[in-house]
Amino acid sequence: MYMNEQLIRSTVSTHNRNHKANKKSMNKVKLARLGALLAAGLLIIILSLFISLFGGDQDALAAANGSALKSTVEVDRGDTLWSIANEHLEQGQNVSEYIYELKRVNQLKSNVLHEGQILVLP
Repeated sequence: MYMNEQLIRSTVSTHNRNHKANKKSMNKVKLARLGALLAAGLLIIILSLFISLFGGDQDALAAANGSALKSTVEVDRGDTLWSIANEHLEQGQNVSEYIYELKRVNQLKSNVLHEGQILVLP
């Protein structure tokens, strides 16, 4: 009977060692998966930041420096500074002051407009 006990103990001991080894290798696999997941998450965050800082909408970038998103109007036949000002000025705004700003913004030296000309509205 002593021999049977040794065989059983040996088998149990071998089983316990194999179980511990399997558990360690499973832990290593879990850690590797967790590390890969964290690396992928970090990469996504970095790419998102890069795209938002450097690959955003050009209009939004232009708006930051104030050069775009301004309204424009194309001069039609018969348009005058007065007619354009009357059409686009806000309520209570003086027409003469709007015309002055319209000329200043567009660097106009005279009141002469040409059909097809693009004017930036103040």
